[in-house]
Amino acid sequence: MLNMIKLDWIGMKVYHKRFVIIPLMVCFYGIFNVPVIIPIVAFCMLNFSVNPFAVEEKGKLDNLYLTLPVTRKAIVNARFGLSLLMQCIGLAAGTVITIILSNVLYGRTVFHYTHTFKADFAVIFLLICGSLLLYAVMNLSIFPILFKIGYAKGKMFGFIIPVFAVSIMTGVLFTMWYSHNGFREWLLSVIEWSLAHTVWTALILLGASALLLAVSYMLSRKVYAKREF
Repeated sequence: MLNMIKLDWIGMKVYHKRFVIIPLMVCFYGIFNVPVIIPIVAFCMLNFSVNPFAVEEKGKLDNLYLTLPVTRKAIVNARFGLSLLMQCIGLAAGTVITIILSNVLYGRTVFHYTHTFKADFAVIFLLICGSLLLYAVMNLSIFPILFKIGYAKGKMFGFIIPVFAVSIMTGVLFTMWYSHNGFREWLLSVIEWSLAHTVWTALILLGASALLLAVSYMLSRKVYAKREF
């Protein structure tokens, strides 16, 4: 599987330079809202892990892979393995950046916004678990469709629409936070409960993430095994 992961990574070499987008986004949003850094990095890394699907179709690599002594299961395993590896690296980097920025900006006023976020263990832990759940939901919405019909045919329903939907939901969430007192108070109560019950909240988030990823993996294997090239 490691060789297949390496092959997918080399195959998407043309997209490597786009990784500069991530630190730019982190710097921009982090100045205004430090807690969103880890979820943003998780979201971006999931998006970048879709690139092997595009490269595979552009270079007709799917036909090449199937002429090699590898199984379709190995191809699915490699695609998920690369995605998870990128996600882990992204979460680790996002955590470091969050801790640094929270310490640098804490108590400071930037663009008329006073930073009060403090990155303690419980908060960081819950941000990571919540980001993993976001990753799992997106993975389930994207990977099985792309494995079933490919990137060219499936990118609208298997990539663009899920990404657009998450972006819209994020915008609605921020709008309601700043404009609806009742929603803000309810969300704050949820956050307070989560911080008071860190272990239980983390277990729920991680359990849901693992379940969704398992479903995504099984569906991907099933549909890719039946796909005709």
